[in-house]
Amino acid sequence: MNTYQIQMNSGQISYLCDFFSEYEDERIKTTLLSSNRVQAVFEAMTALPGEEAVKHLKQVFQQSKFGPGLYYSVKKIQ
Repeated sequence: MNTYQIQMNSGQISYLCDFFSEYEDERIKTTLLSSNRVQAVFEAMTALPGEEAVKHLKQVFQQSKFGPGLYYSVKKIQ
């Protein structure tokens, strides 16, 4: 199991924090580590490689009710 720190940026960061603060599916589990007005850092535990984990998180949020309407970025920082 790999553990990564994932940084997400958005002008509406609260939607991302609410969605991913304790998110879990069959491929990944996330926990909110810190957040401010436009940025949040999550710990992600997964068997996926780093870039695949980022891609998966983007796809999951894009399919949520707020995903299509928000501009956000996601990247692995550790």
